[in-house]
Amino acid sequence: MSSLDDMRHWVAQNKLKAIFGLWATGLSASLAYQWTRPLPTQLKLIHARVYAQALTLASLGMVAAVQWLEEEDVPQADAAPKATGVNR
Repeated sequence: MSSLDDMRHWVAQNKLKAIFGLWATGLSASLAYQWTRPLPTQLKLIHARVYAQALTLASLGMVAAVQWLEEEDVPQADAAPKATGVNR
């Protein structure tokens, strides 16, 4: 397995940890960057939170993509029929 496959497998097994880690890292990095700018402290905190929130939404999208790819890799030999409400 390559390191990309290992990382994908770890994210699939630890989705919430991955999202929290990315959020915490993003918030820390954003706070560090905002602290170098000449803005009021409240505005620095707000900007850092918004940037971290955008990063979290992006990570949710990536986790959804990983989940979708994981489900696509699993062969579905006994796929159940979809519930359509129509009896045949």
